[in-house]
Amino acid sequence: MSKISRAQLQRHIRKAAIQTINVTVTQHASLRMRERHITNSMLFDVLRCGVIKREPEPDLKHSGIKCQMERYSAGMNIAAIVSVEIPSEGLIIITVYEIT
Repeated sequence: MSKISRAQLQRHIRKAAIQTINVTVTQHASLRMRERHITNSMLFDVLRCGVIKREPEPDLKHSGIKCQMERYSAGMNIAAIVSVEIPSEGLIIITVYEIT
């Protein structure tokens, strides 16, 4: 696999998240969202409009690349850790939390 830039990964995640069917939220992420009062609307706002500020890294549990999408949404700075496998449109949400 050739080196993919942050901008390319960001565009890929934003485009894939337009179709909710492409997004799989793990049980862990779902539990953390509930604990942290982060709604699905907030998560999708982060995925569709957020930015990747940290360097993506290989995902050891899944076969893709792990990215942290960040965005200020509904009064909270939110980060979503997303596993991406290019060229697949599928996104796996590993966890979601508030950045402090």
